[in-house]
Amino acid sequence: MKIKRFYVLTFCVLIGYSKTMLVQYPVIDVAKNVRDYKVGYCSDFFSSLEIIPLETNNASIIGSDPIVLVADNNIIISSVVSSLIIPPKRNILVFDSSGKFMNKIGEIGRGPGEYLGVHNIFLNHERSSIYITCFTFLYEYELNGKFIRSFRLPSVSRFSSLSNISYLGNDLFAASTYYDEESKYIHYIFDSNGEIVKYFSPRFHYNRFDLKTSSVMASILPFRIDRDLYVKDDANDTLYVFANLNLQPAFVFDFGRYSHPSGRRNQIGQIEIMPITQSDANRLYAKIRKVIGTPKFLFYDLFIPSSLPTPIARPSFIFGLEIQDAPIVHGIYNRAENINVLLDTDQFHQKGLINDINGGLSFFPKYYAGNGIVADIWQAEDMKEIMTEKYYASIKIKDQRAHQKLRDVLKNLDWEDNPVVVLAKMK
Repeated sequence: MKIKRFYVLTFCVLIGYSKTMLVQYPVIDVAKNVRDYKVGYCSDFFSSLEIIPLETNNASIIGSDPIVLVADNNIIISSVVSSLIIPPKRNILVFDSSGKFMNKIGEIGRGPGEYLGVHNIFLNHERSSIYITCFTFLYEYELNGKFIRSFRLPSVSRFSSLSNISYLGNDLFAASTYYDEESKYIHYIFDSNGEIVKYFSPRFHYNRFDLKTSSVMASILPFRIDRDLYVKDDANDTLYVFANLNLQPAFVFDFGRYSHPSGRRNQIGQIEIMPITQSDANRLYAKIRKVIGTPKFLFYDLFIPSSLPTPIARPSFIFGLEIQDAPIVHGIYNRAENINVLLDTDQFHQKGLINDINGGLSFFPKYYAGNGIVADIWQAEDMKEIMTEKYYASIKIKDQRAHQKLRDVLKNLDWEDNPVVVLAKMK
């Protein structure tokens, strides 16, 4: 593994932070809200909602688990079209701002410009391109589908590979890995030559080979607020931001007694994490699963331990069988006012903010597009099933013109049509 030694940093500053020092940064008091779920409304956060039905034809079929990105008046959707292979086969489709299908990004295969699968996708904020990670390779395409380049990812250990990759800027990338005894690092910066230029030790020490250790050895997907990139380890309650190729604490999630327990500090300053079973972790400890950031708010998904009550959610079905909904609760942190809320479900047991703007489905951001725009995606079948006259009557709708447009879209929507993308303008 090639290392630019003058860049190497072992994160010694961050691992030495005590809880007293951490309170210098904004504290998101999750523990206080974990039993106190609130109903939230779209009109409290957004000035308008724009609904964009995505064109449905044989070339533009969107499958399950859709991921939405927005860039340069384009909507990019990645979805699972086959779960019979590992990683599940995903397509990546590009639509224009009106929802018209434009082109596909890449193909499954072994030829030039083709990839074997899609682990995750992310954008280059400095130019109009998209990256695809697949096993040990990173692929870059223009949004019109033209292949630009590919290169091999750096190797960090025999047991782990880089994941959760995101573009950092200046042809540098940030990534994380499952921490293990061989690599001893969790966050990395590398360049397009596949050369690591910096790495960061975790604040916590994990024993990869202890069978009692739970899956807290990973990180959440990075998220961007304009040009700033943020990361968070599962076992560390602190959210960090990249600044001048360093990681600096930005926010602290206070889980109180629902935090994963940590033990004593070892000889090199790391805190040794307490080994616990996965079942105990799920039953006792809270965890952040995803964060979407904006200049004003952090929108996040919180795993609630099974020992605590959660809001009633709509049932999910697979092959006609009802499955238990994951104990995930949406949270919103107001950065300016230092106020945190966890959202309750509405009377139809939808998660998210009640849509009192146009009367559509509940809304919760899945992507921040910049310029105060966040995006969500609604499945056509959910819209057809839920959005009835009874549903409309339960909401005090504030924008009747937008509501009529929504009705017109729903009238022309079939149950098996592609999803509808919703863009919300922040107040």
